[in-house]
Amino acid sequence: MNKTSCLIIIILSILITVECFAEDGEPYLERGLKAYNKDADFDKSIVELQKAIEIGLKDRADMIQAHLYLGFAYVGKGKRIDAMVEFAKAINLNPELNLDPKVYSSKIVNVFNETKQGLVDSLTIVSTPGSADVFLDGKKMGVTPLKLTSIIVGDHVLKVVKEYFQPKEIDIRVDKGEDNRVQVQLEKAEVEVRITSNPPEAIVYISGTPSGKTPLSLKISLDKELNIKLAKEEFLDKELKIRLSSDGITLYGTNNVFPVKDGIGDIQIDLSPAPLPGSLKITSIPPDAVVYLDSVEVGKTPLTIPKVTPGNREVRVNIIDFDNVTKKIEVVSNKEASIEFVLGGAISFLSVPNSVQVFVDGKYTGVTPFKTERLSVGSHQVKFTKEKYKDKNITVLLEREQEKEISIRLLAQKGSLSVSSDPSGAEVYINDEFKGITPLFIYGLPIGEYNYITLTKTGYDRMGGGASIEENEVSWYFCRMTRLRKR
Repeated sequence: MNKTSCLIIIILSILITVECFAEDGEPYLERGLKAYNKDADFDKSIVELQKAIEIGLKDRADMIQAHLYLGFAYVGKGKRIDAMVEFAKAINLNPELNLDPKVYSSKIVNVFNETKQGLVDSLTIVSTPGSADVFLDGKKMGVTPLKLTSIIVGDHVLKVVKEYFQPKEIDIRVDKGEDNRVQVQLEKAEVEVRITSNPPEAIVYISGTPSGKTPLSLKISLDKELNIKLAKEEFLDKELKIRLSSDGITLYGTNNVFPVKDGIGDIQIDLSPAPLPGSLKITSIPPDAVVYLDSVEVGKTPLTIPKVTPGNREVRVNIIDFDNVTKKIEVVSNKEASIEFVLGGAISFLSVPNSVQVFVDGKYTGVTPFKTERLSVGSHQVKFTKEKYKDKNITVLLEREQEKEISIRLLAQKGSLSVSSDPSGAEVYINDEFKGITPLFIYGLPIGEYNYITLTKTGYDRMGGGASIEENEVSWYFCRMTRLRKR
């Protein structure tokens, strides 16, 4: 192909994108075809066909034929480039267009094939998942994986569609002589499942979590399973598994498959009447806990529910920031079932010495020995305090229903006393207890006021006084002895 032909084809591939279709050009088309086929009058054929194209033709096939025969006439006139321009227009309208060498002259076929070779190339489309419908510039081309061999070089809009997946539309470009391959990853689409029940207003649980009452809409994607349960007082619970497949919505437990249309599937579930109800009595220690029956709040403890559908029921009680306990119980028709919850735990405190004040999490709770009321599970900060003793702080980890015993020993606050006398060598008594001979240093005396410090020495009067002992301090006591008077 020479440079002039290449330039014309490139320009055509960019500019020739719109053709005018009308009805008035049809007579000119007929005259142009007759002039070429019967009379071999190339000049007249060119004039008539150009007029038909200029006015416009109703059908695309007629427009393709007009450009094609106009190219034939130009070949007959020896105008190769003009012929290639018209062939390019025809190919642009139908990239699958081919000329049978048994019908057309080799000269025409060669010019046509040369034109087409410069205008089209192959395009391969692969999708994940496969078997998706392929649309190119709005026209359905086939199903993936798909190889198209005659696609006009240039820009196109590719759309890949598959049921239960989000359609994907992308702009692509087909280049000459390149490996034009497009890989499309489709994302799963969500289908709306509309659940109705007979009777209505049944509570719908999805994976154990209440999600509303029927009628209820939920979303599900391909190959995803949902465990659902429908519950309504005076009716038997119904547990089902919903799965979306290429066949529709499968409802395991019923052998039913529900069709999906326009992204929506409708499911009807019939509930069976339950036997006569039973009653349920719920108590807790401590009381006033919020009660949930099958995840639905029904009151506070102590609580009696007079009508409960028979079967295995889940009861949960909760006190915020205290404890949360769940148990299962079987409710029997015409009978009362009772269930008790023990929340939190309790602690018994013992101490040496007795009568130590106890503070739990900063709140005064009692004097040892004693047992607390119910405390929340978890970690608690406990402080022990008593006058003239050192405070003690500990952390207590309390588990549910635990009865824990804590024993502690407090250390007395102590100081020291230095006793001296003039003269020395006096016996020292504190509260009538002999402590030693002056000069005397006494370690580890409990703090407090000592009013009965007595010093005695032969030949001297008995002397006494007091001292105040403070923690970690040394107190001083001095006594000047007085001689006994001679009689």
